[in-house]
Amino acid sequence: MFDKDFLKQIDWFTLALVVLLVAIGLISIASIMADPFSGEEAGLSDYLEKLNLTYVKKQAVNFLVGLAAFLFIIAVDYKVYKFVIKYAYFAIVLLLLILLTTTKVRGIQGWFKLDFIDRALQPGEFCKIAIIMVLSEIVSESMDKYGRLTGLKSIAYAVLLCAGPTVLVMLQPDFGTAFVYICILVFIFFMGRISWGYIATAAGALAVGAPLAYRFLLDPKQQMRIKVFLDPELDMTNYGYNVSQSKIAIGSGQLYGKGFFSEGTLAQLRFVPERHTDFVFSGIVEGLGFIGGTAIIVLYFLLIFRWLYIAMATKDNFGSCLVIGVTGMMTAHVFENIGMTIGLMPVTGIPLPFISYGGSNLLTNMIGVGIVVNVWMRRPRKH
Repeated sequence: MFDKDFLKQIDWFTLALVVLLVAIGLISIASIMADPFSGEEAGLSDYLEKLNLTYVKKQAVNFLVGLAAFLFIIAVDYKVYKFVIKYAYFAIVLLLLILLTTTKVRGIQGWFKLDFIDRALQPGEFCKIAIIMVLSEIVSESMDKYGRLTGLKSIAYAVLLCAGPTVLVMLQPDFGTAFVYICILVFIFFMGRISWGYIATAAGALAVGAPLAYRFLLDPKQQMRIKVFLDPELDMTNYGYNVSQSKIAIGSGQLYGKGFFSEGTLAQLRFVPERHTDFVFSGIVEGLGFIGGTAIIVLYFLLIFRWLYIAMATKDNFGSCLVIGVTGMMTAHVFENIGMTIGLMPVTGIPLPFISYGGSNLLTNMIGVGIVVNVWMRRPRKH
């Protein structure tokens, strides 16, 4: 089950990038959540008095929990996942169903509040891993038999298993998480070399279904978010407020930024909404400027391309599908979160991986990292 020699095969490049992103997140949260600095601070004690480390401490604990999950994941050969995939999938779907009977938190039925540990559990996050695993099993079995994903039965079954949780999170409503589920499906299907005929059919169905979904599935508030995305000046004080303030903060950082823990940043002054979660990138770019924001994007690109390389280098179809599924999850989060902070994507309340505050998301990401590293450790090697 566990071989110490495998520790030598850990992908330290991936771990270095992940730890660096987490460290950036902790420093960013400390700066963003601090009481506004006046510029008159004379010593270290003056700065420490202004810091609010509540969320930093919680996020550090979240990371340690995620690290423990990572170590557990890499200790067990990923092929063993096949024996527990379906049980985990249906258990999480059951939790998503139960969620629909709970009270909404910030307008969403997405969390189980655990007051005894001062945390909230978000099953929709963990469902991303379950979807990656169950789709990887289906697609890899078809690839093992036929060399590619083929057969209407297998494709329909995979789509159905993804569609169920997607509908449930949309009912919460959480369209950002639903978007991630769909991206995972698309990435794994491409890994399975699905026929272009199916892709064309899906594209046609999307072209027809999107306007219908907008008209009949979205409530007026959600429709307004789409309208504001297309015309930002339509409602600058309400639905467009978050993005407007985010763009102002990002622009104020200019090329080099104002610096962390500096005087009177817009994030510290509470002008940026959800500044430590969904819009943390705005506060970071305000502090580090265009150069700093670009550097963070480069880190994500390095991580994503590293995982694409691992997926291509892995000879086992199940392992390749697992890695590409995690890559799809990561890509969707980075693209959507940074996109919405600069007005290129609608606001969906999706966190920035490893940087935004949030226990369930960080734990899910660390499990995903564990899966990727697990596959890399157990790849066929030349002797």
